[in-house]
Amino acid sequence: VRALVGGLDYAASPFNRAVDAHRQAGSSWKPFVYLAALESGRTPDSPVVDEPVTINGWTPANYEPEFLGPITLEQALAHSINTVAARLADEVGRTVVADTARRVGIVSPINTDPAMALGTTQVTPLEMAQAYAAFSNGGRRASAYGIERIRTNGGQVLYQRRPAPAAQVIANPPLSDLNRMLRTVITQGTGTRAALPGFDVAGKTGTTSDYRDAWFAGFTGNVATVVWMGRDDAKPMARVTGGLAPAELWRGVMGVAVKRLPVS
Repeated sequence: VRALVGGLDYAASPFNRAVDAHRQAGSSWKPFVYLAALESGRTPDSPVVDEPVTINGWTPANYEPEFLGPITLEQALAHSINTVAARLADEVGRTVVADTARRVGIVSPINTDPAMALGTTQVTPLEMAQAYAAFSNGGRRASAYGIERIRTNGGQVLYQRRPAPAAQVIANPPLSDLNRMLRTVITQGTGTRAALPGFDVAGKTGTTSDYRDAWFAGFTGNVATVVWMGRDDAKPMARVTGGLAPAELWRGVMGVAVKRLPVS
């Protein structure tokens, strides 16, 4: 972990939200749904339909009131279409989606009701960063850690982290297909405010019901950053969506990171 911010003022509130706050992921969860779909044989160009859908008595609504009709899988993710994500998870299997999320780095309990496709599972920003890191590093499982080495003033090494080999948890072509789709989120979809001119970046916005949580999770080669915004009392924010302030904050942080860290 190169940088971590757990709140606005540690003296006023020492609770570390980046590590300990469990909040609904919203649409930042959808890449796990789409990855499961890609691994089941679909491609970014697979045709889907944005239309009303009801699953077990539950009818999801889109952020925008109108339906787009026939579109591709890539367009559905770029514009964060809820109806398509819900149907996709139902077709692929919500337990399969849950297994996919766990494989890439989600450690919190995952619900498997129909709404799970839209990110009703509660997660921490740190575990989301862990999961998105697998998208950025060639599909290897990332295990977040904060300490490389502890030394005395005299230079004696008291502790040295010895990393274990990272397991390959995402294969190609599903990984490259997903990254293509997450690039489109930034070039043509809900994440345009996160664009970094001159850098190849990808990511996903997320907004929960009544604007209680807003996320932007994204990456470039070998560097992943996740931004969450919300209130501790879970009251609604003033129409803050993941594509607004979180995407802009992500761009500000990553704009510095890509100049200081080796990216590909």
